[in-house]
Amino acid sequence: MPEEDPTLQFELNEEAIGLMLKSVSFYLERWPGGPDPSEQEGLIKLKSLFAAALLEYNFNRSGGELT
Repeated sequence: MPEEDPTLQFELNEEAIGLMLKSVSFYLERWPGGPDPSEQEGLIKLKSLFAAALLEYNFNRSGGELT
């Protein structure tokens, strides 16, 4: 049975989620390239993850009501 990579779990508040999203977006916009394109793909996934987390946070804060 192959070993899985270790994982970590974080709890972030709205401010931390927003800062992570801004940081990943900033680096992705200025990504210098490199020999491994999976780095850019990983940044795109992280950006989507933090954007979705921020939307979910705001949705839950509003009581789940769409306006």
